[in-house]
Amino acid sequence: MKLPASAWRFAVVGLLSTAVHVLVAGGLIGWIGLHPGAANAVAFVVANLASYGANSLWSFRTPLGSRRFGRFALVSVMAFGLTVAIASAVEAGGGHPALGIALVVLLV
Repeated sequence: MKLPASAWRFAVVGLLSTAVHVLVAGGLIGWIGLHPGAANAVAFVVANLASYGANSLWSFRTPLGSRRFGRFALVSVMAFGLTVAIASAVEAGGGHPALGIALVVLLV
């Protein structure tokens, strides 16, 4: 099955957005000494803004817009909440953090 070009571009943007998140969070923690929770919150916002722009303009070739961004942000916040819930449930159950990450990747 051949995927459309937009699906491949979407996947690339996802990988790049993940890299942006890791670099921003790591930089804020390592260089500035920011608390990991705060650093990840900032990184989440930065990566999501980059993801929205790249997906809109490159993946789907649509103009930027406040309504589209609102929908994008809502889905992102819901995914963030699900991510925190899964990781917290695994931690509360005594599971290894790697299990939480694996479940997040598979489910979110």
